[in-house]
Amino acid sequence: MKNKRTWTRGDFIRTALIIVLAGVIVCEGVYLIRSNRKGVEPDTDINIAAVSIEKAEDTAKDDAETEVPTDAAPPAEMSMGGETQTVTSGNKIIVIDPGHGKSSSLMSADEKISSGWKQNSSGAWGEWRHYKTGSVNTDCEGTGCNHRVTPNGACWYPIGNGDRATEPEVNLNNALAAKTHLESMGYTVRMTRTTNNENPSITKRLSYCYPNNNTATSPDATLFLCIHSNAGGGRGTSYISLEDPYDQQWISSTYTADGNRLGQLCNDRIAETTSLTKGAPITFEPQLIAFCKAPVTCGYLEIGFFDNQQDLSILRSESDAIGRAIAEGIDSFIKGN
Repeated sequence: MKNKRTWTRGDFIRTALIIVLAGVIVCEGVYLIRSNRKGVEPDTDINIAAVSIEKAEDTAKDDAETEVPTDAAPPAEMSMGGETQTVTSGNKIIVIDPGHGKSSSLMSADEKISSGWKQNSSGAWGEWRHYKTGSVNTDCEGTGCNHRVTPNGACWYPIGNGDRATEPEVNLNNALAAKTHLESMGYTVRMTRTTNNENPSITKRLSYCYPNNNTATSPDATLFLCIHSNAGGGRGTSYISLEDPYDQQWISSTYTADGNRLGQLCNDRIAETTSLTKGAPITFEPQLIAFCKAPVTCGYLEIGFFDNQQDLSILRSESDAIGRAIAEGIDSFIKGN
């Protein structure tokens, strides 16, 4: 007995299209007959009808034979620097901030302005420690903020507070090493400075948390990590801890806990894998300008004492190991380890 053929979805579609196109051809034929009587050139219409039939058959064939997976999803895309790039969900953006930089006494007025520094009403150079509450681009100018300041400090942060001699070089070397190791892990790294001839304001540094430094948009960085070295007597590596409240825009309800966890993980890893001894968290400076202005998780490391010759020797000879430890600490934080 002859097997009965089962019609597929493609057969139904193909048949329906042929019926419709047959009607079109009949109409075309009537039109051509009338057009010939009026002296109208028919070739273009005939060619269009022929191509229509061919395309319809191809469409029916593709629809019948091609299986489209229902769980397929295109890769996400984003525009970076004017070029569209494919981005995976694991491509986290990390902002690394090597603390301090060029001495303010060596910077011209134009250089200070381009680096984000401002002059206040008395003509002094610096920047405001806070944004207005709930903002990330409106300086407090002394009002509209929580007024949390360091001992003997104020809402105004003088440029000279950041001047150092040996520390900028140490910080940059450790930061560049961390960048190398983070990139080998697949992270995207933004550096707030890449030479010791730069001294951006903290506000300028934090702008790297945003695409193209545009603070009018949402931040796209996962975290901001300040890399510093300590001074004033002592040894060992530590981190500065945060303490509520902070009131700038974008920060999460876990901003303080996350910043402390980030600092702890990086510091623990440095102490475990280098010759630096482990120091206790620094708990008396939660009002740091970076903490008061960062729009994303912010950690702050004080790696060794650059005014201690033993620590300074380790900082210079084990910079790559320090950078690897920082990268591993960040990776652990992001993975929730």
